[in-house]
Amino acid sequence: KPIIYNKQYSVLLQPATCNMTTITNFWIDKSPEVTPEGLPVPGRMECFMIGHCIFFMFNFLNVCYLILFEEFTFQRLRKNILLQFGFVACFVQIFSCITSIHRYNIGDEYGIFNKAGVVIGIVAFTPLNFTDLYLIFQPKKNVTAIRLGMCFWVIAALANGYYSMVNWEESTTKPFQMLVGLSTLSHIVGLIVFRKYLKDGTVSIDDSIASKDVMLRMLMVLIILDCLCLFGATLGKPIISYPGTGLTFTVMVIAMSFIGRMDFMTAEGLGSSAMVGTERQPLKSAV
Repeated sequence: KPIIYNKQYSVLLQPATCNMTTITNFWIDKSPEVTPEGLPVPGRMECFMIGHCIFFMFNFLNVCYLILFEEFTFQRLRKNILLQFGFVACFVQIFSCITSIHRYNIGDEYGIFNKAGVVIGIVAFTPLNFTDLYLIFQPKKNVTAIRLGMCFWVIAALANGYYSMVNWEESTTKPFQMLVGLSTLSHIVGLIVFRKYLKDGTVSIDDSIASKDVMLRMLMVLIILDCLCLFGATLGKPIISYPGTGLTFTVMVIAMSFIGRMDFMTAEGLGSSAMVGTERQPLKSAV
């Protein structure tokens, strides 16, 4: 194309065209990472960074809600062990998102910030996975299963982190991504099982919290959202998978804000579920 010299600004200008320039392609795939010519795929880093920014905002808003409303306004966070797990998970995940935003902003996808993000992310998902154990086993007062489940998730987290670091050159974030998928599947199972408990009367909910019908509908919505997030992760689109993962945190915060106030999760309900000999022990001593 002919080049025009502009004397006023001493710059070279190209003639205007009707073509519109796209800043970034939102629907870009995770792979391939390079073009056939060996160059980075244009807009890929930007799309990953945007996806992680949305992931960050989900957890930032989760933490703000838990502090400003559940704790400061209603003073319920201190009494709700499920929300306490959720708060730790969301708070820690914020820092994992920050490392991801930074590494894509500087164009260092698999460097030290990626390793830090993986380790912090593993730590964040672990307490969130603990909540599923309470949904499945606490209504049946099965404290042993909860404790064994916690041990499983801690061992899985340590093993995942160790394997990721030792085999970083070959696998990078793939083991962590598998853990994220397993965690989301665990949330879905936990919500499905708990909804069944509520439907058949194994657990009950006080009308001051929500009616049984409303709670059943809400659990169905949350299950569907988690299923959509799990499906979205299989599409290989950063703009869908990372915000979807952030949404799974919000789904659990919503669920725990209601479930954590039900009778079987109160101090009395937790205490009566953990029997050691003839002496009652509070269940939260298991953590």
